[in-house]
Amino acid sequence: MTDSSDTITGNYPTKGPIIACILDEGAPTVVASGTVLDMQNVTRKTLTWASPLARGNMVAISNDVACTWVATGGIPVVEQAVNGETFVIGKIVSTPGVFMEPANDAAANLLSERLAGGYYRTALVEIYGGITCIQKAEVYLDGSNGFTVGQCAKLKHNLTGDYADDNTEEIQLVTAASGGVGIVAFHYSASGTVGDIVNCLVGLNAPIISLTGA
Repeated sequence: MTDSSDTITGNYPTKGPIIACILDEGAPTVVASGTVLDMQNVTRKTLTWASPLARGNMVAISNDVACTWVATGGIPVVEQAVNGETFVIGKIVSTPGVFMEPANDAAANLLSERLAGGYYRTALVEIYGGITCIQKAEVYLDGSNGFTVGQCAKLKHNLTGDYADDNTEEIQLVTAASGGVGIVAFHYSASGTVGDIVNCLVGLNAPIISLTGA
């Protein structure tokens, strides 16, 4: 194999929005204190991640159903990409931050457990995919259609809600069976019942469609 790369810079000023994201690095393996020595000859508890991430890595947005607005505190969740997926959304541009340590492996095996316990790292991610704006949305559910992370077909501009409420800066959306464009969901929601309202972080990458909503 021939490596013709060099160290000449080829990076240019950032173009996409930069936001803080939760890193889903998979289930951690916890090594109890007393087995590992640091450089000061002190024994410490250590932890390794199943799918670790670092500054400069490209990341995919996690489409796990655990990634609701409430569970994540309104922050998107990103992870290592897998072969063939189309959710690669951006690049980590900061060093991942500190995190809460789980007591043992079992306490953080599932993403839902890691979100609930704060057992994750965060980092800044530059968002690509033509997304020029990221906003908090207020979504009225129609009782039949929820929405999943990374898709836009089931979210439309809520005409009724938007023009009836002049005191909010949140984007007003409503779920629909199909036909939505230009809105990329960063969180998951089930269909709920008619009139339910949830929040979601959304990215806008094209003009969107309006719908008479609630």
